[in-house]
Amino acid sequence: MFASAASSTRLAALGALLIALVLAAPATARTDRSDAVRVSFASQRVVQGNDASISVLVSPAGVRCGIAVRYANGAKQKGLAPQAAANGRATWRWNVAVGTATGRARATVSCGRAGKVSRRFMVIGQVIAPRITVVKKGFSIRARSYGGTGVSYGLLLANDSQKFDATNVYVLVNFVMADNHALGTATTNISAIQAGGQYALGGELSFPAAAPIDRLEVVIKVGGYSRPQLRLPALANIHVVPDLVDAAWVGSVEGELQNGQPSLVLQTAQLSAIVFDEAGNVLGGGTGYAFATLPPASREVIKLQSGFNDIPIAHAASAMVSVQPSWVQAQP
Repeated sequence: MFASAASSTRLAALGALLIALVLAAPATARTDRSDAVRVSFASQRVVQGNDASISVLVSPAGVRCGIAVRYANGAKQKGLAPQAAANGRATWRWNVAVGTATGRARATVSCGRAGKVSRRFMVIGQVIAPRITVVKKGFSIRARSYGGTGVSYGLLLANDSQKFDATNVYVLVNFVMADNHALGTATTNISAIQAGGQYALGGELSFPAAAPIDRLEVVIKVGGYSRPQLRLPALANIHVVPDLVDAAWVGSVEGELQNGQPSLVLQTAQLSAIVFDEAGNVLGGGTGYAFATLPPASREVIKLQSGFNDIPIAHAASAMVSVQPSWVQAQP
């Protein structure tokens, strides 16, 4: 009777031990699986247009793994193929395209029975640099009485960015004949074109003989950009004036330059203008300078005279002037 009770006690203890081992086994198995897939590297912040990557260590080596990337708006990254974890490592690299939803994204790597692991990363919006486009262009040709030919040209340029000034803008203009051969080239550097603004680029090119120009070919390179900080003086009463020697041609573009900056003095200004006909077509353009020092709330007369006398006055209806100013701080 006593031996039977002892045996029962031993059997009960053995049963409790077996139950404890059974209950503990699943937890041990889960721990092993999670430890079998570990992230060795993952991108944390990615700017649109750049690459993201993730690398995982997998045990055992050779396990086949797949990846899924989901962005903040729910969209999934395409083109990420599964791969075998050769030497116990699997790595993916992909491009986060411009236009991808900004915000938190998640990359999840699944390696079958070895387990899976996830990492979050942040997608940052790309800064889109300004783009300068040619809105209008045109030219006028004049055979000169003393020989040679003059070509007055004009471009209306626009900064497509509403957020950034375009700086160090380089403009190359080729004068191209009907047979696609270039007869001449002119270049200009513009210090800045303000965000969302336009710039009237005018000039003249002389040729020793005839200049059968058929079209203008324009190349533009933007050197940099900045937050809007370009301060421009105001323009008023801009008009076209005939040449004093030959009234059939444009002699100058004139008007007023006004300093509306309360704390800045305008030292000098480089001026550029284009001339339009009645329909708004560009006939040509030219340049000039303003040298008077303008304290706040003052104005001066401007007269641009270079490059315009190849434009017939009969069709010159209006003009647009642009300014590259040089400022200094006003003294108190």
